[in-house]
Amino acid sequence: MNTRKISFDILKKIETEDAYVGEVLDSALRTMQFSDKRDRAFITRLVEGVIERKLSLDFLIEKMSKAKKGSSKKDNNNENKKNKDIDITLILRMGIYQIKYMDSVPDRAAISEMVELTKELGYEGLAGYVNAILRNISRLKEEKKLDSYLVSKMDVRYSTPDWLCKFFKDTYGKDTAKEILEDQYKDHDTVVRVNFLKTDKEELRNTFENSGIQVKDGVLSDRCLRISGYDSVRRLPGYKTGAFVIQDETSVYTVQSIGIKPGDKVLDMCAAPGGKSLLAYELSTDDKAAGIVVSRDVSESKLEKIQENAERLGVPVRILMDEEESEDVADSSYEFQPGINLQLCDATELDERLISLPEEDKFDVVISDVPCSGLGIIGRKNDIKYHMTPEIMEELSERGLAILKNAARYVKKGGRLCFSTCTINPGENGEVVRKFLESDKAFEIIEEKTFLQGIDGSDGFYFCVMKKA
Repeated sequence: MNTRKISFDILKKIETEDAYVGEVLDSALRTMQFSDKRDRAFITRLVEGVIERKLSLDFLIEKMSKAKKGSSKKDNNNENKKNKDIDITLILRMGIYQIKYMDSVPDRAAISEMVELTKELGYEGLAGYVNAILRNISRLKEEKKLDSYLVSKMDVRYSTPDWLCKFFKDTYGKDTAKEILEDQYKDHDTVVRVNFLKTDKEELRNTFENSGIQVKDGVLSDRCLRISGYDSVRRLPGYKTGAFVIQDETSVYTVQSIGIKPGDKVLDMCAAPGGKSLLAYELSTDDKAAGIVVSRDVSESKLEKIQENAERLGVPVRILMDEEESEDVADSSYEFQPGINLQLCDATELDERLISLPEEDKFDVVISDVPCSGLGIIGRKNDIKYHMTPEIMEELSERGLAILKNAARYVKKGGRLCFSTCTINPGENGEVVRKFLESDKAFEIIEEKTFLQGIDGSDGFYFCVMKKA
């Protein structure tokens, strides 16, 4: 298997289609699920590493280049030149990343493979250029001079857009900003939430350890374990039988903080991939009462993901008709049943039928985990930082407020409303809540918390639980 050519193809698709690395890489790895574990691990490390260090790598390419990329040959076809420039840049990024960040790969092997890939792609005339750049990088590394090129500017050092570095520094101070930025390059354990409907924590721990998987206790929730040293989530023991679900501890901690009781009726406004809904059902169900959870999202593919997880965990699940399908039904009220009730719905649009429900039929708990900039999870989704802008963050703030205002209309008196995001942008978090409370005096804050990556031992996350008078 030519792992470097496969990695190149994945990176080329991400670059030319402005796609997210997780989607493209996951799709590629699924086609190689029976390939050698080491090959898949190498491809994953190289692709993710090149993406997360892209700004630093490009800075080094620019510094090391004595001539403009591709200038050794004239090409009158602009499309060909553009494609060539992309290809050579990707090859150099891959080579420099292996030399600087992958100790398991000998420099000479990385250089040789990248030169061969250059020729394989039809750029024989640029093989010498690639070879010279990579050899120069290797020499500087051996002389311990390479890092000096990257320390002058925060954006280059952390391969994070300058505006975002400044945002973290202005919002949290320079020292905390450095912790946040450095955290994206640390190794993070995978967090699994134990499905107590099927097993318990010690049994799952033993199952993992007997398979050679490293296990630690959760930091924020006693329902969680942190694991490492495995190949694929879907190959983990207990995955197919639904013994656990992948869910970050901040998410688990948030749902536990709401105060869900057995028999509660819960609405999860933006539910995919379903972790909060599934935990809400578990907390609202005991021997005497079965919880009702309505899980909504904006696309069928997202609802299918929730359904898949619910069925795997052994949670009752059904799909409700959407509003258009039910227009011809004489009784247009919803008929929710114990378990997970899936419903296609845009949370930004007010649901008049829920508003018109009698007070006692409204929801004990409404969870609005809204779409956000994702600045709290740049360590796990390392290309978010390249797709985000201040303008998009402002739009997301407005959307979050609209969803929160709608969510409040579905809560019964004495019920609870939870607003949460996986960002650490105050403009999408506390500021949204303050604007909401100014417009709706019926709610008061019970608990509010921001988790910062690099500080709290978790992803970055925000939540606020409010009670309706």
